[in-house]
Amino acid sequence: MRNYYDVMYSESYDWWYLALAFPLPPQQQKEIVKYSFEGIEDMGVDVSFCGKRAIVSIYCRLIPFGPYDHEPWELLAEEDDKDNHNALEDDLVAEIKDSLLLLLVKMRRQLMEGDYRTLYEVWKKYGYPEDAEEEEWPKPPVPEEKKTGKEVIADFAGMLDSI
Repeated sequence: MRNYYDVMYSESYDWWYLALAFPLPPQQQKEIVKYSFEGIEDMGVDVSFCGKRAIVSIYCRLIPFGPYDHEPWELLAEEDDKDNHNALEDDLVAEIKDSLLLLLVKMRRQLMEGDYRTLYEVWKKYGYPEDAEEEEWPKPPVPEEKKTGKEVIADFAGMLDSI
């Protein structure tokens, strides 16, 4: 992320790591770092810098997503032929990954423009336990509402899964 990549993600046992990297002037670096936190079950946002390049890491769980009304593996279970099963699985995985990558690119653009609503959505989901004292779990600033980009925020917020 430091030198070559702008967006990436990885998944392990339903735990997701999303990373976005981009150039950011010093004033914006001071603002975006306010959204860094470690919340419930180590979910949260980490913001680091390598010179003028910001690296935003999001640790979360995602609801299975894609253009289907049911889980992809339910479709796979319906396939009897082993060869068709593998081809269908490959197509589903490719389509799902592409949609996540596209969303991450849009989120990156918003962060570059100083729109931190996606990071605030992560805090709203994992910021602190309901029974905790707010003083123990500092709250990031509420980002400014904007007329554009609401669909990106809604799509991302809708994907975040509870623990």
